[in-house]
Amino acid sequence: MRPKSFLLITTIAVVSFVCPLFAQSIPSEHTKALDDSEIIFPKPGSQQVLIFVIGFSKKGGDVCRDWGKHLSADYVQDSRVMYYQIPQLEGAPSFVRPMILHGMRKSLTPQEQSHFVPLYEKQEEWKQAVHFSGPDDAYLIVADPEGHIVWQSHGNYSDSGYAELKKAVSSLLQKTSAAPSNSKPKTQ
Repeated sequence: MRPKSFLLITTIAVVSFVCPLFAQSIPSEHTKALDDSEIIFPKPGSQQVLIFVIGFSKKGGDVCRDWGKHLSADYVQDSRVMYYQIPQLEGAPSFVRPMILHGMRKSLTPQEQSHFVPLYEKQEEWKQAVHFSGPDDAYLIVADPEGHIVWQSHGNYSDSGYAELKKAVSSLLQKTSAAPSNSKPKTQ
């Protein structure tokens, strides 16, 4: 084998092994939804596919609302999928946040509030995860149960974009249902 061929094969093998170790993941969070329920993601041991719709401004939040309506219609009853709308409020002045939260709660049903998770920190980590390009977009992420991002997009709602999101979710659901369970068989 030629030295250049060996070097190429070795480089490909190393990159193939190392790249998954640096795969983009969502920031971990332990917080509360608007209904005061405890939210942890990614959640160790969970088998739920995760969907996030993230907004970084009031206008971005308005764009997120359209995505959230479709997600709710399709996934609110599906226990295999957990979706969250995330208003990132780190940049909002602390004295204004209670008014923002009050307005959000008032505009949402109790069921919608359980999927609405305002965040007050890690803004830069979230911006990096979504490949932030402007505050007035909706940013969408589909992640596996461990929090590894498998699909993402940003912008206004579109039927084609939503079809891509659903395809990514469906693909993950097939993988998670095909994965062997970590539970041990019961002995009698």
